[in-house]
Amino acid sequence: MTVLRCTAKLLKRLKQPAKPSEPTPQDNPLGEWYADIDFWNRKPFVVMLNGSTGVTLVLNGDAAHLRVLHERAAVQFDSLCAFFGLAGESARAEVHGFDAGLNFAPTRDRSLLSSLSQRRFEAWMGFEHQNLSLVDASARFWNGLYKHPSLSRNRRYDMDYHRPLDLLRQRLLPAADILPLNATRH
Repeated sequence: MTVLRCTAKLLKRLKQPAKPSEPTPQDNPLGEWYADIDFWNRKPFVVMLNGSTGVTLVLNGDAAHLRVLHERAAVQFDSLCAFFGLAGESARAEVHGFDAGLNFAPTRDRSLLSSLSQRRFEAWMGFEHQNLSLVDASARFWNGLYKHPSLSRNRRYDMDYHRPLDLLRQRLLPAADILPLNATRH
């Protein structure tokens, strides 16, 4: 199972208690996810943000899709991993965590809530001004920038921000599969 820390608004839409009990830590490779719901043209969408990597999923948030949120998250995560060339054992383990279901919990990290709010706004703007699909909005976030106080300074770019795709590669790929910038495979 995957721990999904939801805002009060999303917990209400999921028909979960306003103050769910604290879940036990899970063993999925990426750890906890944060989620919120918003509306664009009266259509609800859910934004899920992984706290350790900044990877974001943007999913349909209507009642029918909320019932199978874990399945939709698994499908989108798996397809984006395949698109970015991250298919492997660890990616499959994360997908299996989604397939096993979601363990809902309250939010507890204000920095992640701020990042989640920013992603929600950027998704809304992408829908409104660029006619993005849900998966296109997600893919843009994977190539974007992410900052969290728990992350060390990015030595590659000499800044506090990290690329979610780089953080995801570090988490999901074995060290032998990650090549330095100037190295090539023979």
